[in-house]
Amino acid sequence: MTAISTPELVEQFKIQATRVGAIIYEAENAADANNYVVNLAREHNARRVVKSKSVVATEIGLHKHLEDADIEVIETDLGEWIAQLAGEELSHLVSQGIQKNIEQVAELLSKAIGERLEPELQILLQASRRYLRQSIINADMGISGANIAIAESGTLVTIDNEGNSRLIATLPPLHVALIGCERLVSSLNDATTILKLITKNAAGHKMPSYITCISGRSTTADIPGAPLIRAQGPEEIHIVLLDSHKEVKEFNEETYRLP
Repeated sequence: MTAISTPELVEQFKIQATRVGAIIYEAENAADANNYVVNLAREHNARRVVKSKSVVATEIGLHKHLEDADIEVIETDLGEWIAQLAGEELSHLVSQGIQKNIEQVAELLSKAIGERLEPELQILLQASRRYLRQSIINADMGISGANIAIAESGTLVTIDNEGNSRLIATLPPLHVALIGCERLVSSLNDATTILKLITKNAAGHKMPSYITCISGRSTTADIPGAPLIRAQGPEEIHIVLLDSHKEVKEFNEETYRLP
C-alpha cells in the first residue's frame, strides 16, 4: 500500500479524475484554495453553500473566507452546525459541540429553525434533519472533504454517519471537494484496507453508516443517445488538491530558514 503520496500518484489521480469528468485544481497554498472556491461560487452565482465536515476546509479557514464574500454557508454536520450557531470554534475532532448540554442545544436550534423545540433528543434530531436536508436541497453549491482518493480510478471516497456528505455530493448542481495529497492511495484495495481501520480508530465503530465513492459527474446510458449529465448528481465536480508538505516546507524555510 502506498503510504506517502508521490508526484506520480498525484499525476495518475489527476489524469483519471479528469477522464471521468472532474475538474482538478492544484492550489499553491491555503489562500489560493480559498480564492479558487470563492471565485467558483461567484462564477456560478452561488449564494447559498452547504458544507460537510472537512478538516482541510477548517484548516484553511474556508468558511470565513466565503462569508467575507457575502456567501451564506451552512454546516450540515450536526455537531459543526451547533458550533456554528453558537459562534464557537470546534472543541473536538469527531464530537463537536460535546461541551453543550441538551438545554443549550435546544435553545440554539429553536432560534435557528424559528420554532420552540423541547429539549428532547428525538425532537431535536428530527427538527435538525428537516432543516438541514431542506438547506441542502436549496443549495447552489456543496463543499465536502474526502477521506480517501484513489489514483487508479480518480475516485473520491467519503465516510460519515449522518448521510450529509452523500447528500452534499449529489444534490447541489455544483460539488467542490477539498483534499490533501496525503489522502491519495494507489488502488481500491488500498482504500479498503484504510476503511477497515479509520472508523475503528476514530470512533470505535466497526464500519461507518455511509461509504460513498464518487467517480466524476453522474451520468446514465439508460436513455438512448449521448450519456445524460447530472442524471443523479451535480453538473460539475471540482477537486481542489492541496499539498501540506509543500506548505510546511515553505513555512520552515521562510520562518526558521532551515536547510
